[in-house]
Amino acid sequence: MPRTAQSAYLHVLQGNPNNKTKKELSRRIHNEERMQVSAENMKPPFGISAGAEKEFKRIVKLFEPTQLFNEADVAELAMYCDLLMEYKACNTRLKKHGREKDGKPSPDIRLKMQLSQQIDRLARNLGLTPTARASMAINAKDEETDDDDDF
Repeated sequence: MPRTAQSAYLHVLQGNPNNKTKKELSRRIHNEERMQVSAENMKPPFGISAGAEKEFKRIVKLFEPTQLFNEADVAELAMYCDLLMEYKACNTRLKKHGREKDGKPSPDIRLKMQLSQQIDRLARNLGLTPTARASMAINAKDEETDDDDDF
């Protein structure tokens, strides 16, 4: 199975394990910088629940200093927040009505399991888990390094 594409900065940080040429690395770095997206308009999209909107704003504010999110992440972050609110609602229904319905397991149990898998996947994609942030920290650009092309 092929590996996921990595940033050119990661190649440089890891000592260029794939033996890319300096020219190719500098071209990729230039292209990655051109593809940067603004984070000026980080507002929750219309149509998500009030709880999801509140969670969206909390996460954006919490991660603002890290510059982790930008406008390209709005939809995925909104989906994460919406699924999280659905998960909480499912939990509330289970507590209120119990785990069994007519002698059978409640359908909310299966829904809760499905939602937890989707939430976990999105959280890892967005860097909201400790392991995802640790991985990003390992591979982050060092702010103190020079911008010369010494690879």
